[in-house]
Amino acid sequence: MKKSLLLCGALLFAMTFSQAELKIPSSVFTMEELEEAKAKASEDEEPLIFVYTDPGTT
Repeated sequence: MKKSLLLCGALLFAMTFSQAELKIPSSVFTMEELEEAKAKASEDEEPLIFVYTDPGTT
């Protein structure tokens, strides 16, 4: 019992820090604007993040 509680606690602790540095920018580019997005990401020295979604839904 102690081992499982310790393992769960360690996993929760690790999960909180694993996403601490991920900041998603407010600007959104479509696939047609991929080259512009690459240029902006390179200029800002930030990673390029892909989020797949259906723009017709809310």
